[in-house]
Amino acid sequence: MPDNSVVVNLNQFERARRAQVSAETLSVLHGCRDLLIEGATRVLTRQTEAMENTLLAMADRSPLLDTRNTYYGAQGILNKQANELLSACKDAYCQNFSDFALNREKTTGSELLELSLVDDQDFEITLAVDKATSRLRFNCAEELVALDARIAHLLGRSDLAENDNPLGPRALCEAMLDGITRMQLEQDVRIVLLNQFDLVLTTELAHIYQAINRHLIDRGILPDLKVGAKNRAQSSGPAQHGTPSAGTGPAMQGQTGGDMFRLFEQLAHGGAPATGGYAAGTGAGGGSAAAGLAGFSLLDSLSQLQSGALMLPGGGRFELPLLEATNVSNVLRSLQQSPVMQAASPLDAVLVDAVAMLFDVVFDEASIPDRLKAQIARLQIPVLKAAMLDRNFFSQSNHPVRRMLDAIATLSVHLPDNETGNARLDAISQVVSRVLDSFEQDIAVFESAAIELEAMASTLEETLEETVDVSLQPDIAQIKQSERAELAPVIVHDFINRALKDQQAGDAVREFLRRDWAQLLTQDYISEGEQGAHFNSHVETMRELVWSVQPKADMDARLMLVRILPGLLKRLREGTAEIDLPQKLSDRFFATLVILHANAVRPNAQPVPLPDITPEEIEALAPAVPEAPPIVAAEAEPATPEVEDEFTQRALALNKGDWVEFHYDDGTFRWARLGWVSSIKNTYLFSDQDGMNSFSIGLHRLADKLRRGEAVLVERKSITESAFGKLMNLFRQKLGHA
Repeated sequence: MPDNSVVVNLNQFERARRAQVSAETLSVLHGCRDLLIEGATRVLTRQTEAMENTLLAMADRSPLLDTRNTYYGAQGILNKQANELLSACKDAYCQNFSDFALNREKTTGSELLELSLVDDQDFEITLAVDKATSRLRFNCAEELVALDARIAHLLGRSDLAENDNPLGPRALCEAMLDGITRMQLEQDVRIVLLNQFDLVLTTELAHIYQAINRHLIDRGILPDLKVGAKNRAQSSGPAQHGTPSAGTGPAMQGQTGGDMFRLFEQLAHGGAPATGGYAAGTGAGGGSAAAGLAGFSLLDSLSQLQSGALMLPGGGRFELPLLEATNVSNVLRSLQQSPVMQAASPLDAVLVDAVAMLFDVVFDEASIPDRLKAQIARLQIPVLKAAMLDRNFFSQSNHPVRRMLDAIATLSVHLPDNETGNARLDAISQVVSRVLDSFEQDIAVFESAAIELEAMASTLEETLEETVDVSLQPDIAQIKQSERAELAPVIVHDFINRALKDQQAGDAVREFLRRDWAQLLTQDYISEGEQGAHFNSHVETMRELVWSVQPKADMDARLMLVRILPGLLKRLREGTAEIDLPQKLSDRFFATLVILHANAVRPNAQPVPLPDITPEEIEALAPAVPEAPPIVAAEAEPATPEVEDEFTQRALALNKGDWVEFHYDDGTFRWARLGWVSSIKNTYLFSDQDGMNSFSIGLHRLADKLRRGEAVLVERKSITESAFGKLMNLFRQKLGHA
């Protein structure tokens, strides 16, 4: 294939997905998360009484009963449920952070695609979050500049919008509101509590951000960055592949219609000669042909050529060369060299030249296979006639003739080299034949053909998507499992640490969770992910276990333990059975658990001593940790340097349904459709034109192929629009050299 394949203009890098998150990166992010949320909850816990006093004072000063009741309600929550409230805020933040880190965050683009009405309550909540965010960001501006830059660097992004930082004030305020909302409180109380939290954190959050910056510096994340110095990526840079060159940008393309026809008229009135060998009104090989054709209409001649041969005066005949799928030719060039042009006016001659040049551009398009170009080539005479009949052909991008040509070009991606592709090509050929047989002067013929071809393309795309979605499911499941296996140790370790943090669980329970229960959580996470029912059930069992062995000072807690204990023990035994925990080790743990529960319900008495078990015994009895499943890979993935450049950005900007043309050393190529991208590691899963065969490739390997020209992004925009942009430049150059 030639090197001049047209590529997609990918300027919308703001839509690009984030670079992959490695286990090491995730561990660093978890450290930052803990510094922020633990620091914030410590500050709020320490200031709970002060917030209560403030709310009571505000209630006393308020003249309205409803407002006083709101302040009293918020003060009552802080007085009786402060720990539960802050725990809910912490859980909400950790969940939101996890969603972000694993690319599960909600897409909330900066632009509103449509306007919608919101009720007063939603507006009030939004306003409260906006105010809280602005206040915190203003008081932490210097620290956040450095933090935004470091987090962007850690996530492999050139820049980070101020509200996209998972450690930023917006994320913290939204998580606090989520946590407050989980308490099922009135909206006014929620807003009052959020405002109180915000006011307390305003004076303390900068110190927490300083600690997070130091944490990142200690781990080599932009250690030389000066706090407070902005480090924003420059918007200027080299032009992207596929970006229109000077004179063919959006403004210029919007002018191609009227401007182009004015150029034609200038050329027709002496601006420059036509490209063809015949100029209008001159003979070739004598004047007899010109005299004989003087009474002919060029349109009449074209209509005869559309059906076959043109009978010339004196018994001669002229016909255009036969078109073959293996050797597509521009027959309009032959037309320009023929006696037919003697019936053309100067403007007609320019129009013939323009349409001929249009087909030159289309035939040079590497992304259209030759057998499809052959169908387009059959339309050269009808398209020329349509252009002469309706000058809107040059000005309207949705002109029926242009829509038909664009629809045929779009079908390129749906023509695999097999029986299915041949059948589709036959269907296209039938539509083209109907146009050739029926088109005289009514442009509506092209309209119906365009509608039919567009419907065919839409149906094929939908069918392919359904086929791909089904056929890729096994590969997707295997890739997801393999990627989760890489992150599982970090994720499971984090969940266990959070369950044990600041809890009096005892060494036996801690050891059991870290050594044995971690295996079960790892299996669950690899199998179904963090949102899986089994994983969440076993996390909840772990939390109940930790709670169950803590001292129970009041009767309510003891009764609660009695109620949950049978189910807890049942789930623990089922879990240990799943990981094949050796019977002797299991018996020792449950015997120890009996003593721990007995000690929990009599905290003031002398605790019963726990049975001893040596580390050697544990090591001898403990089962081996299962290995992670291998990643699916249809093609070998050599080590690829992780270069961050425009080609990496292009790979990141690819979306499901985009097509890429892969080139190989033997000169062959194949088209592949992007069917899925993993949210964790950015593994790309492609399928062929039938959707039956697939292969996976990593982000940096794909970027390297784009960099080397071994992969080319297939253009999906209008082929005629692209051609007219080039055509206008060519005619301007011609006029300039006239």
